[in-house]
Amino acid sequence: MTKRNSLLSAFALLAAVAIPAWSSFADDIKAVVHDVRGNPVTDVRTNCVRTDWETPSDECGAAPAPKPHTRLASVYFEFNKATLTAQGTATLNELLATLKHKHIEAVTIAGYADKIGSPSYNLRLSEKRARTVQHYLKTHGFQHANTDVRALGESEARTVAECKGLKDGKLHACMQEDRRVDIELSVLSQ
Repeated sequence: MTKRNSLLSAFALLAAVAIPAWSSFADDIKAVVHDVRGNPVTDVRTNCVRTDWETPSDECGAAPAPKPHTRLASVYFEFNKATLTAQGTATLNELLATLKHKHIEAVTIAGYADKIGSPSYNLRLSEKRARTVQHYLKTHGFQHANTDVRALGESEARTVAECKGLKDGKLHACMQEDRRVDIELSVLSQ
């Protein structure tokens, strides 16, 4: 009986040591994957992307708060076009003048399209618009290593309800707000 008690005591001691060590290891393998800005990466269902050992249905725990972005400019495009207008060029020139003395951590250039056309076409068009803005900024001396260029297509169209029932030119004019590229920055200091 003493051997059995000794064996049970040894297992209890091993469990007392191993369980905290395993839980510490388990915390390490549940690490959430983060992007270059320190924001958690999520999948299409907004679940956190974790290391290979974790189940894909886990939700984000206490993720670090994303760093604030400031929308500095919106550049608008003509219907079905990805070329800069005179007003768009002026907006970008004003933006370039304000960026000279800022210490920028990250840049987001997000392209959009209105609801006219197929979703796949609008996604390609919004990417062309975002790339046009990125190229203009780059050729005029502004390039940042941490630049995120996004094509959002018609996914965040703002004018659908207010433009309902309009036709042709009036519809195109009403949906102008959706044909844009937004430029956002994370600024460390002035």
